[in-house]
Order: sequence, then structure tokens, then C-alpha cells
Amino acid sequence: MIFAAGFVIAFIILLFWNRKNKDRRLCRWREYRQNGGTTWTCVHCGASTEGVPGQTPTTCLRPRGEAA
Repeated sequence: MIFAAGFVIAFIILLFWNRKNKDRRLCRWREYRQNGGTTWTCVHCGASTEGVPGQTPTTCLRPRGEAA
């Protein structure tokens, strides 16, 4: 019985852990530095944004209707 309860608790913890990064899970950001600025481009969906050098964007910029 204790094993079953531990399994359920571990499952719930993993569920919340995975939801934490849900908004950026599918994006794979690549940094392109040029003229003192940084452009981040997602190689998965093609989204592009300006940002701080060395800090990846924290949200997925893919349009909501686009399939993965």
C-alpha cells in the first residue's frame, strides 16, 4: 500500500514538473549574434525574436494553430 501511494505521489510531482516548461517545450532556440545584437530563431517552428545574448527566450512563439 505504501508503494502504491509513493507511486501516485511521484506521478503527481512529475506531472507538475512537466507542466512548468509546457510553454517552451517544443522550441529549440539558436542564437545568431550580429552587430552587438542577438536574434533568436527556433529551428523547430521558424519563430524569430530579438533578445539578450546568452539567455534563451522563455516562451514558445509558435502560432497556436500550428501542429508540432
